[in-house]
Amino acid sequence: CGVSFAMALTHVMEGVLDLKPDMTLEDELKEFYCYHQAVGSTHFSCLPSAEVADLADYLDFLSEGLRLATFNVQVNGGAQFRRLMLEVEIFMRFSEIVEECKKKDVIQARGVSVTTLTWRDVVVKLLSNEAHLPLQRRVCYCGERIRWFFEKQKDVILNFMLSLEGTPAANMFSPLYPRHAKLIQQNQMIKHLIYETYDRACKRQLKQFVELFDDMLTSTFSNPWVFLKGATTCESAEMLDQQECQLPSWEETKQRIVSELGRRSSTEGHISKWLRDIPEESTGIDDAVDDVNSVVFRTYGFVRSQVCDQIELFAESFFKLPM
Repeated sequence: CGVSFAMALTHVMEGVLDLKPDMTLEDELKEFYCYHQAVGSTHFSCLPSAEVADLADYLDFLSEGLRLATFNVQVNGGAQFRRLMLEVEIFMRFSEIVEECKKKDVIQARGVSVTTLTWRDVVVKLLSNEAHLPLQRRVCYCGERIRWFFEKQKDVILNFMLSLEGTPAANMFSPLYPRHAKLIQQNQMIKHLIYETYDRACKRQLKQFVELFDDMLTSTFSNPWVFLKGATTCESAEMLDQQECQLPSWEETKQRIVSELGRRSSTEGHISKWLRDIPEESTGIDDAVDDVNSVVFRTYGFVRSQVCDQIELFAESFFKLPM
């Protein structure tokens, strides 16, 4: 029964019509919010920003501000997962450094060392101090949302297995699905054990998701300059459309490598220029504080964008594929 239940999740994620229960994004977020309010979760916030007054304010932004096409559509399975990934990415992109670094913090971070401490080192310290924990809490929110989604699919899976009996679609799936579904529904002990094992698997995947993301954030904030090298993209889509698809020559391959490496360091080049413009003299400390704040905010913007782009990949690796 447990194997059939686990295998049926794949079909539910692929999309099955007329399957219940389903819910809108508003119902989903309200239920998630109430659940964590009841259990007293404190390791993350259910609201994306301090500027968002309450859940209704956030829901209004999603429905009216962004006009999400699937906001009021009742879905489940893979369609709900796709909508979920969009919502958690939006939630992550709300992340901001809430206040400017104080003059005292900038001076304190510079300190002295056997080697010369540069403004680059100061920015790394300030980023780690101001931005690491808020971003980490948002990653916890993403993980909890994904875990909650999969836990809510248990009844959907069981209803899918039960709905196959006596239908033409039954020939497309394992004949054991309806048989095992009846056993699960009729025997509360079997149902409890399967549901409990399923929830335990969700918690295990959440733990792995958060742990690996924590490791990535720790390494990112210890040396953000490596992380910010970015992707080595080729020509723009318009140029690719205009070119005839053909295998590159040896000379073209060598030219491509040179140009890709040049583009890869473009972000770091911009940041290096901003750092060079910060005054070194003690008399210009007020201007230096303003410039350091500007670099911190801009660098964090790059880091946030890169982390948001990784959310779906991590969700695929640590939730969708293992489950």
